[in-house]
Amino acid sequence: MSDVQISSGNKYFLKWIAAIRRGAGPLPLPVMLMMVFSPYASAAPLSLQGAEAIALRQNPGLGALTQKIAELRHKAVAVAQLPDPHLALGAVNLPLNSFSMNQQQMSMLNVGLSQTFPSFGKLGLEGQQAGVEAQAAADTLRGQSAELVLLLRRAWLQALYAEDAVAAVRHQEQLQAESVQAALALYRSAQGAQADVLRAQLARDSLANDVNRLQAEQASDLAQIAQILNLPEPPSIEHQWPNLPPPHTLAQAEARLSGQPLLRAAQAQTRSAQIGVQVAKRGYWPEVTVSVDYGQDFYPGSPNWLSAGVDLSLPIFPGDRQDQDVAAARAKALQAQYRYDDQHLALTQQARATFARYIALKTQLDRTDQRLLPTARNAFSATLAAYSAGRAGLNAVLRTQKDVLDYALTRLQYRRDLALSAAELDFLTTEGGAQP
Repeated sequence: MSDVQISSGNKYFLKWIAAIRRGAGPLPLPVMLMMVFSPYASAAPLSLQGAEAIALRQNPGLGALTQKIAELRHKAVAVAQLPDPHLALGAVNLPLNSFSMNQQQMSMLNVGLSQTFPSFGKLGLEGQQAGVEAQAAADTLRGQSAELVLLLRRAWLQALYAEDAVAAVRHQEQLQAESVQAALALYRSAQGAQADVLRAQLARDSLANDVNRLQAEQASDLAQIAQILNLPEPPSIEHQWPNLPPPHTLAQAEARLSGQPLLRAAQAQTRSAQIGVQVAKRGYWPEVTVSVDYGQDFYPGSPNWLSAGVDLSLPIFPGDRQDQDVAAARAKALQAQYRYDDQHLALTQQARATFARYIALKTQLDRTDQRLLPTARNAFSATLAAYSAGRAGLNAVLRTQKDVLDYALTRLQYRRDLALSAAELDFLTTEGGAQP
C-alpha cells in the first residue's frame, strides 16, 4: 500500500474522530467501518512505475546522498573565500610598579588588523575542486538511483515469476489428477495395478511442496520490495510483466556508456584529482600576511604610532613537504584515472555479455513457446490416452507430465531472465541529466 493510500485512510479516520468530538452522536458500526477502511478496500495494486517513483522519493540511502551533494556545494563556496582577518588588542611597555599609561613615553595601547592571502590562485582551484566533487556526487546519486530501480525490478520480476510458477504447478496438479483418474479406472477394471494408482497420487501430492516453496520465495521478494520502498508492510503488486526494450544494437549500447552516471562520477573524480595536483603546486608559492597596527601613547607630548608590515612564508626546503605533496597528488590523479579506465572496461564487458544473453534468451523463449511446450503437452495427451487404452505404462505418463511442468517453468524462467536482461541494459545505458 502506498503512502498516498495510507494518508487517505488516516484522513477518513480523523474525520470520524472529529464527528464524535462535535457531539454528532455515536455512528452505526457499519458506517464507521466504511469510513475508516473504505480507502484501503478500494486500493488498487501497486504498479511497477508507481513503485519506482516511491523508491526514488522515499529511499533513505538516496536521501543521505542528496544531503551529501548539498554539503559539497556549500563547501565549494566556503573554501574559495579568504581566511578570516585577525584582530589584535594589546598593551605595550606597561610599567609594573604603577601600571600607569602616562608614566613613561613608550607606554601605549595598540590595536592591529592582519589578513593572510594564500598562494596565488589556490583558493580558486580549491573552490573548483569542491565543485567538481559536488558534480561527482550528483552523478553518483543518479547512478545509485538507477541501481535502486534495477534492484526493485529484479525483486519485482522474481515475485511475478513465483506467482506464475505457482499457477503452472497448479495446472500440473490438474494433469496429475487426470493420471490418477486413469490409473483408478484401469485398476477398477482389473487392467492396472494398485501400485500405479499410488504412484500417480504420490506424484500429484508432491506438487504441494513446490507450491509452498514458490509461495515462500514470493513472500521473500515482496519483503525485499517493501524494504526498497521503505514501507512497513509488503505491498500488493500489479501482476503485469514490464516491457523494457533494449537498444536496437550493441553499438548503440556501447555508445551510451560514456553518459552512464557512475562512469561520469568516476570521470569527475579524476578531474578533481587532477585539480588537486595544481593545488599542491601552489605550495611552492609563499603565503602573504599584511598587517596594520595603531598605538595610542598616553605620555604628555608623545605622538601616536602607526605600524604596517608584510609577512611571507618561506618554502625554501620543498624536498620533504611541497615535493611530497605534489607527488602524492599526482599518484592520486593516476589512481583515479586507472579506476575510471577499469570501470569503463567492466561496464563495456557487462553490456556485451548482457546483450548477448538477451538475444539468446529471446530466441530460447520463442522456441519454447512455439515448439517445445506445445510438443510436450501433445506428448502428454497422447501418452495418457495410450495408457488409458493399455498401450503404455504409467512411467511414460509421469515422465511426460514432468516434461510439461519443466518446460512451463523453463518458459517462465526465460521470460523472467529476458526482462532482467532488458532491465540491466536499461541501467547500463542510463545517461545523466540535469543537476538535481
